[in-house]
Amino acid sequence: GCGKLTGVSHPVTVRASGSRFGSWMSDTVTPSADTRVWYMDGYYKGRRVLEFRSLADFVSGQNFVQHLLPHPWAGTGHVVFNGSLYYNKFQSNVAVRYHFRSRSVLVQRSLPGAGYNNTFPYSWGGFSDIDFMADESGLWAVYATNQNAGNIVLSKVDPHTLEVLRSWDTGYPKRSAGESFMICGVLYVTNSHLAGAKIYFAYHTNASSYEYTDIPFHNQYSHISMLDYNPRERVLYTWNNGHQVVYNVTLFHVINAPGDV
Repeated sequence: GCGKLTGVSHPVTVRASGSRFGSWMSDTVTPSADTRVWYMDGYYKGRRVLEFRSLADFVSGQNFVQHLLPHPWAGTGHVVFNGSLYYNKFQSNVAVRYHFRSRSVLVQRSLPGAGYNNTFPYSWGGFSDIDFMADESGLWAVYATNQNAGNIVLSKVDPHTLEVLRSWDTGYPKRSAGESFMICGVLYVTNSHLAGAKIYFAYHTNASSYEYTDIPFHNQYSHISMLDYNPRERVLYTWNNGHQVVYNVTLFHVINAPGDV
């Protein structure tokens, strides 16, 4: 069941590889028998995605296949959702859905008004204007627009068509956010990408309301450039200064609580 985030474990370093910035993940939807890991080094004009057969293969750097994307990516806000990679096309506010099995782009669509090219990145920069993520209820996009003065817009996205189904203006300035992730319909935002960061802000989509939080978050290598929740595994995936790191999360669940997602 779903619940409210109350704590994050100490980090577990899975591997140290690649450059200072990047992204790595497993599928957020598929059955637990699918243990593939995807790896995307760098944040700028990258096209090479490595697909490892399992976490053990990822740790050893063996048994992988390479996908060469037809369009380069921007930032590190990619997510794998039900066999497809969702990412921001370089130098645009276009969302791309790349299907791994067919090795083809199934759909691409502009996110209306979304800033790009370091207009509204996270605090660390790196073309991180548009961040795709998944939780228990589906696929989301986090970005900012000129119309809402650079505050974080949170949009529920149709995974098949990439249409925006509904949007929320969170009121949180995106350039002041370290990173963000979704759990159970709630957007959690860290206040920094550097050492001393904490989970500082939570926006609840079910109530269209926010609260300030104070959840400690141990940033072991002092430079986080990617942070995503995997609802299937109930862990946070992080890229921290050339280290691939995971955190377990603690959720507090009240049965039949008012406003439960």
